[in-house]
Amino acid sequence: MAKINENPLVRGARGNFGKKYVYKKRGDDTHIARMPTVNKNAVATEKQVAVRDQFTSAALYAQGAISSPDLKKEYEKKATNGQTAFNVAFRDYLKAPVVKSIDTGKYNGTVGSTIVVKAKDDFRVKEVAVSIFSAAGALLEEGNAVLNPLDRNKWIYTATQANALLAGSKISASALDLPGNSGMLEITI
Repeated sequence: MAKINENPLVRGARGNFGKKYVYKKRGDDTHIARMPTVNKNAVATEKQVAVRDQFTSAALYAQGAISSPDLKKEYEKKATNGQTAFNVAFRDYLKAPVVKSIDTGKYNGTVGSTIVVKAKDDFRVKEVAVSIFSAAGALLEEGNAVLNPLDRNKWIYTATQANALLAGSKISASALDLPGNSGMLEITI
């Protein structure tokens, strides 16, 4: 795609030219590209239909997100050159958060010991849920971790139940973002 700078004849132009080229405005820049062609006789595959549905859902989420003034301001802060709050919200819908690690260094099975979960998202992680299972697979406890105010990628979960047998216990952490996407990681002690 060609990029046009400092040309007063096309600055701010939008739309098509002779049904061969299309002008697009992104931020303060005007771009020109070939007019896209569409084969109207082609039948979409199941995968294409699924992607279209996902993009429709992302667009609906982004429209809803920017209709909230507070959320729109947050998305605008994250926008970089040429992006809009809509673009950032759209991407946020398509990208799920990732649980990078579960640190059990300070978890000794007693009430009050802590587990640190490192979770990341392209925009913001809304909440992190932690579940602790015994070696036999029984759920011992579960609850939400609290965001560490000093490191916004780390969440701290404080144990509320005693776990006498640590060996073989499983700890599962699930991160949730604003659009409702989730990412999970499970480790065995």
